[in-house]
Amino acid sequence: MKPVDSSLTNMVEFLHRVPLFAECPSDALAELAAASRVRRVPKGSVILYQNDPSDAAYIVRSGSVTILLACPDGRELVINEMRPGDCFGELALITGAARSSSAVAREESELLVVPQAAFLALLYGQASVQRHLLELLAQRLSASSERESALAFLDAPARLARVLLQMDALSEDGYVTVSQAELAQRTGLTRQTVAKSLGRWRRSGWLVTGRGRVMLLNRDALAREERQA
Repeated sequence: MKPVDSSLTNMVEFLHRVPLFAECPSDALAELAAASRVRRVPKGSVILYQNDPSDAAYIVRSGSVTILLACPDGRELVINEMRPGDCFGELALITGAARSSSAVAREESELLVVPQAAFLALLYGQASVQRHLLELLAQRLSASSERESALAFLDAPARLARVLLQMDALSEDGYVTVSQAELAQRTGLTRQTVAKSLGRWRRSGWLVTGRGRVMLLNRDALAREERQA
């Protein structure tokens, strides 16, 4: 009897937990896993650059990855954050276009790199993957519309308040771990503008800051700041 490859078995179990592949049969996921490789990336490492050619999709196994869009004026805007089970880079494989954004490891991360041929074979062979991918793209389109609306209609303090409240809702320890530079990337503002608003709110007792962390003390006040824009 041929021995069972435990690493392959573990990978198939992981892929079953990825929403995009949750309904796929195990044999199809085993083929995908066998064609893929694991990549470990340190915090701050660039995984792919905007305008790079597309040759693989990525699935986050651990850590988190920030998706960045380069603006014409040289600034970078955070448009998404990928966590374990999330897939990114797949759309460019379907369209054949260059990468539309960059990806950077927000913390030390482990990724499953899925070659284009293996990803497309599974996509075209499994109706459930096609359905889940359509759902995923619809969610991203909705998030993109909300982000564009914020950039168009919310003033700087309102945009910053919204991002802080969103990140706080995901925090597990009561702190938002984020630098002023990253807040600028997430809001499309300059670092100086971010620092000005944070300073005003700190003096008002709405939050405390230090060492790349923010703790919200008055969420109601920040919510009002967002609504008043």
